[in-house]
Amino acid sequence: MTFHDRSFPALNAVRAIGAIMVVLTHAAFNTGQINQGWVGAALARLDFGVTLFFVLSGFLLSRPWFLTVALDRPAPSSRHYLWKRALRILPLYWVVVVIALTLDPANDGAGWQVWLTNLTFTQLYVPELLPSSLTQMWSLCTEVAFYLVLPLLCWWLTWQPRGVGHVLDAGSVLRRCAVLFVAGVAWQATVAQIPGSEGHYAQWLPGYLPWFLVGVWFAAVSARLAVEPGDHVLERLGRDLPGCWILATAVFAIACSPIAGPRQLLIPGGWEAGSKVVLYAVAGAFYVLPLVFGPEREGWVRTQLSGPVLYWLGDISYGIFAIHMLVLNAVFAVLDIDIFTGRYLTVATATLTVTIVLASVSFYLFERPILRAKNIAFFARMDREARPARATVR
Repeated sequence: MTFHDRSFPALNAVRAIGAIMVVLTHAAFNTGQINQGWVGAALARLDFGVTLFFVLSGFLLSRPWFLTVALDRPAPSSRHYLWKRALRILPLYWVVVVIALTLDPANDGAGWQVWLTNLTFTQLYVPELLPSSLTQMWSLCTEVAFYLVLPLLCWWLTWQPRGVGHVLDAGSVLRRCAVLFVAGVAWQATVAQIPGSEGHYAQWLPGYLPWFLVGVWFAAVSARLAVEPGDHVLERLGRDLPGCWILATAVFAIACSPIAGPRQLLIPGGWEAGSKVVLYAVAGAFYVLPLVFGPEREGWVRTQLSGPVLYWLGDISYGIFAIHMLVLNAVFAVLDIDIFTGRYLTVATATLTVTIVLASVSFYLFERPILRAKNIAFFARMDREARPARATVR
């Protein structure tokens, strides 16, 4: 069986772009910049960075399962996969939680329940407001939930009835993903109507499955093409990067309008919540598509996205995401700026600069050394035969 895998060199840049978007949108919200015309509308929608994170996670994490099915090899070790995810996420997350609950004055008096839920990623499942400097962690809670269900999801997406077993039928994967996609949009449209600022139902995994599933479907098609190359429609679309990105930008522009709900932290209508999920999913799909399909390094854009600076920012992107709210609140305190009173460029520039420095230190001196433990003892890779040569396994 012929096997031609890819390395996806531009995807690290997407992580970097997503992280920077999240920093910029939070700075815009806290300075009140989101209320300033169309620029404010666009800044308010830079939470789209979370969409990019979820699409990438769906693609990179599910692809090893689809590859092994396509190659008729044993499935990847769920134990090893979950251990690697824990090593990548937990150490820095726990450090940030401890610092935020200890040093942020807004969290003075936080009880043991707040500590417990935030240390265990269960803060979305209790009726409490998220602690200061940790409000962005809702998306990480949702991502962790996806990590936990992914092995079972991939099993179900590739399972076939009547004794066929597991085969990689990209069409079947698409149909099953479509069912879950519709269910996710329905969930979001329904729970958006539940009142109460302390409810987090709209932030649970079901409502954001559509974004993950975009990446999951791309992964299934990509794995199929790695084993059986062909002129798939996604390959043809991927060759036209400008066309894909023009369409994605147009859809994102629509999402910047009131059709996707209010800019502020107000309860959206069901139609608005559902529209936002769908519009972000479509825009995310067409931004990522030409970086997954089509030529890997052809053209100026792909070359720049694969360059050393964006690759480095992609490496430290988790630190940027995890640390930036601590830095943002510190910037307001140090510069003695009242919240919602402007000075967006000052706040955004200072926050991004300090965050990048701290994230770099964290990655090279703390996070990366910890990842060397990915093959220790009980958690060592037990399924080497399941990993094809040059396969992309994150």
